[in-house]
Amino acid sequence: MKLTLLILSLFFAATVAAQTVIAPNNPNILVEGRTINKNNVLHFCYPGTAFTIKFDGSGTLTAKLKANAGYYAVSVDGGGFKKFSTHGYDDGIREFELANTSAGTHTVKLMLVTEAYNVRPEFHGFVLPSGAKVLKVDTKKRPKIEFIGNSITCGYGNEAQSEHDSFADSTSNFAKSFAGITIKNLNAISMVVARSGIGIYKNYGDTIIGSRWPMPRVYENALINDTTTKWDFSSYKPDVVVIGLGTNDLSENNYNYEKFAVSYIAFVKQIRQHYPTAKIVLLNSPMLHYQQAQHLTDVIINTITAMRVINDSRIFTFSFQEQDDSLGYGADWHPSAKRAAEMARYLTYYLKTEVLSKRK
Repeated sequence: MKLTLLILSLFFAATVAAQTVIAPNNPNILVEGRTINKNNVLHFCYPGTAFTIKFDGSGTLTAKLKANAGYYAVSVDGGGFKKFSTHGYDDGIREFELANTSAGTHTVKLMLVTEAYNVRPEFHGFVLPSGAKVLKVDTKKRPKIEFIGNSITCGYGNEAQSEHDSFADSTSNFAKSFAGITIKNLNAISMVVARSGIGIYKNYGDTIIGSRWPMPRVYENALINDTTTKWDFSSYKPDVVVIGLGTNDLSENNYNYEKFAVSYIAFVKQIRQHYPTAKIVLLNSPMLHYQQAQHLTDVIINTITAMRVINDSRIFTFSFQEQDDSLGYGADWHPSAKRAAEMARYLTYYLKTEVLSKRK
């Protein structure tokens, strides 16, 4: 009996030793999104932050993640994303199974799909199957896109049953947002800076005077929950920046149109300062109607005109249809997953044909 236990123990030890831990800072991991590296642990908070690994081998691939810190989704070899939760476990670092693969070369993408400012997620690396070899992820000829936005970009409540449901992480999924689907459609390398309720000058529920931490101020920091670490804009240079803001500034009737207009132009100039050659696409909002929708459209047109006055013609605009009952709603009247998929289909086509394909 003792001999059997000894053999099993030695076998288990050999199996664990044969596994390869791929540290978060391994150059073969493709990291998408804003992260802060502290003691070789990546900290992050924005939905859409992703870690992709390519390897040759077979068996179970796991990721070492902080437990009780958000929902993720995983895509294997370009397939659809499957969502899973890190909640319901003892606190600490836990290995979560991502894929069980057959022999061959595989690419696995792990993506945070909920907003995680309060739970503060951590990525401690991948654990490869026994005998597997890590390879470099293919990035050639892939467009780089940055999405800056609010709850619509985040995928707020897009898996909810109806507009009468309240917000919940369990029914929110960035992978099913218009931004997440567009990124997948274009096979793009992405950066996402988005938070529900945020605005250009006034966050949702704040006074007409404006907010202390609207997007233009938050944008300069690496993470929204860390005001001490500035983001290094030289680390990622997008080909296209897509801005979907204005819903929270204008959705209530206590906004100052002039403040919003001035702040919008200033923010576009702020983006241009960071990214001199990027194409910038300004989006309307499918959630705004009547006067609020018209005000956002007017400000976008005026911003494009103002930028052209200073010889900046790399500014574009794209308009979504105002949402209606035809495709249902997500929580609190946000776009449903079906609506987001339709939005992504049109935006993907526009980016392919009118933005990415143009030399200017």
